[in-house]
Amino acid sequence: MELIAYLFGYFPIHEFYIGEIAVYLFFMISGFVISITALNCTTMGEFAYRRFSRLYPVYWGGLIFMALTIMLFGAGRAISVTQMLFNLMMLHEYVHARHIAAVFWSLTVELSFYFLVACVIGLGLMPYRRPLLLAWSLLIFLYGFYSIPNPIPWPVVKLLVLNHRQFFIYGIAVYELWKAKQAETGVTDRFYLLLIAISIASCMVRYPAVVFIILIGIHALFYLAVMKKLAFLRNRLLVYLGGISYALYLEHSIIGPILMDHLALPRAVEIVAASIAALLAALALTSLIERPALGWLRRQLPRLGHATRAAQPEQLTLHRTVDYCAARNTGAA
Repeated sequence: MELIAYLFGYFPIHEFYIGEIAVYLFFMISGFVISITALNCTTMGEFAYRRFSRLYPVYWGGLIFMALTIMLFGAGRAISVTQMLFNLMMLHEYVHARHIAAVFWSLTVELSFYFLVACVIGLGLMPYRRPLLLAWSLLIFLYGFYSIPNPIPWPVVKLLVLNHRQFFIYGIAVYELWKAKQAETGVTDRFYLLLIAISIASCMVRYPAVVFIILIGIHALFYLAVMKKLAFLRNRLLVYLGGISYALYLEHSIIGPILMDHLALPRAVEIVAASIAALLAALALTSLIERPALGWLRRQLPRLGHATRAAQPEQLTLHRTVDYCAARNTGAA
């Protein structure tokens, strides 16, 4: 987005939304992927363990790497012990501790979503997920009419993910439609079409017109990608970048700006150099920490009393997610 803004001299929306829009797609994919995990976990503990093994090891590695980078090269920046501890637990948003990296706000949104899903699993409410999803969707839609600040206490907003849950619900709804298509029943479940309509309506009442139009495009892109209508997304380079996307997302907002602060080059060259540095750091974190830790932790599942299953598409890459689901439905995975 910054490169686009530089090349064209402007971007037609507030810079606040430039960074957030890509995160909304991340939330949609998360809703899709977590649907798979939730339907294949029998206990709250198994779900929590799988989410922990996916999120935390590379997050801790990336956080330590970023803290060292800030200490060595981040002139004017400082990290307190308290800030580091709350960031390590990924609880910084809940206690109003400052993020070490700007993008970390979205991780507590993910944790809140996981907590709600874990409660549904733990309380045996998965058979009743339809009325729960509808109730949450309507609550989010109504919340969009409140101005900021709104009268709803912030712990409730955080816990129920009222700011962003429509994107998770959209991902869940698209997953259910995709699953029905794979079953070749020839019947479209109108309930999930209703959830999609409420999700889009929630965006309409909450965001400026230009942002809403862009979000409509992202909704469409996500749906078409899941239904395998966009063959170009299966490009090897895009697949590879998707494989390191989590690590890249974690550290790009620290590595890039610090490097650019130390370069005295044309802006476009600085952006390219920062992008390359962020990609190399993400590759190192993925290869040295994320994949080995995830593999080891998942191999411990039988010791904890949980069955070992085929590897789930924990990398948030859509084509891998869809291919994995297809394999499960055909018995190949």
